[in-house]
Amino acid sequence: MVIGSEVFSGAWGLKFDEKKIYTILRYAYDKGIREIDTAPIYGKNNHDVEKKIGNVIKKANLKYKINTKFSINKLLIKNKVELEKNLKSQLENSLKSLKKDSIDNYFFHSGTDDEFMIDDAWNFLNQKKKDGLIKNLCISLRHDLVKKNSLKQLDYLEKYGINKISTVCNLYSKESLKKVVPICKKKNIFIYGRMALAKGLLTGKYKSLNAFDRYDPRYKDLKLTKKIIDFSKKIKNLSAKKSVMWSLKHCDKVILGFKNIEQIKSLND
Repeated sequence: MVIGSEVFSGAWGLKFDEKKIYTILRYAYDKGIREIDTAPIYGKNNHDVEKKIGNVIKKANLKYKINTKFSINKLLIKNKVELEKNLKSQLENSLKSLKKDSIDNYFFHSGTDDEFMIDDAWNFLNQKKKDGLIKNLCISLRHDLVKKNSLKQLDYLEKYGINKISTVCNLYSKESLKKVVPICKKKNIFIYGRMALAKGLLTGKYKSLNAFDRYDPRYKDLKLTKKIIDFSKKIKNLSAKKSVMWSLKHCDKVILGFKNIEQIKSLND
């Protein structure tokens, strides 16, 4: 299991200071969880959540593996020099924020094919891997591409030295089972399943839309939220643990965000 950290950004209407983050990371660590997934864009300011995580794990001496991400905006990149400068800045800022000497798993963050298929970018990142600043190069697959079976990025895994992927995989969103999971298993690519609980909607906890206020991310698309709730009602004895175990049947690890330690406990009961 991997601790997802987007919730630490406050996007769910809850404020997370370093003390609250420490409580969750300390408890998870003591329960044997050793990996955190984060991104520079989590938080009001760039690297905000990365910095909080970096401070917590350094002060508490928690030996977590760290997954973080990078992006490529082709509109801002005019040539190879600018591209490498931008990638270098992103990597250095993440390392500094996380207080790490290297990134364990560095993910291309859910970008388009045009943003992904840039040889110069991956040549640069593979050099940083040789330099020891990155241990593994990875991609977080954009889910709308998965739903359309537009999977060109998977054709470039070997060429770009990518050995891990992240993809949406849960009881409701099973699109990755069609091609993504089989292809990755054939290529011996490590699979992270994200959104295993569909933002908590596959825990059996929610029965109606009344539970969500306008600050809740699930309020942004009430049509989809209702579809998942209606779907969840048809699953006998649905629980967070049942949903996570389903995802683990298809993925090597799952990424889960936790608001408190009680949610972690519920998966260990």
